[in-house]
Amino acid sequence: MLALAEWADGGFLNSLVIDTYWLWPLLEIIHFIGLSLLLGAMLVVDLRLAGWLRSISLEAIHRLLPWAALGFCMNLVSGALFFFGDPFRYALNIGFRIKMILILAAGLNALLFFVKIRPAMGDWADAKPPPFAQAVAYLSLIVWAGVLLLGRLIPYVGTG
Repeated sequence: MLALAEWADGGFLNSLVIDTYWLWPLLEIIHFIGLSLLLGAMLVVDLRLAGWLRSISLEAIHRLLPWAALGFCMNLVSGALFFFGDPFRYALNIGFRIKMILILAAGLNALLFFVKIRPAMGDWADAKPPPFAQAVAYLSLIVWAGVLLLGRLIPYVGTG
């Protein structure tokens, strides 16, 4: 992580983010909208997958996934620009490091969803989802809550 910070420091993106007066606040807005799309969609998807909100059809759940993906992409771009704008602040921050680990865990969990669970969802109809699907949903809820909380803590926690 430190090597990436050293590489980013003083580079084009670092200068762009630092020298463009309104870019950081604009990135904050984009990050917030992306987070709202991602976590809003994932909350509904995960609660349905956990066995709650069974009145929501599985087709409606599938239609939320592109919104979650859009939100993730918005956060990926804006978050990367945050990192490039202040690389040493983020690279040394324990909250940021744990957040990145949780995002990786969320990605692996999403892979489990797309490989193992999504193909079998058509068989559920209105039935309670199987325990494995529920476990993936609860893990997703926990991990994304952790990502949200750690993101808010980055300005307040040190380098650990």
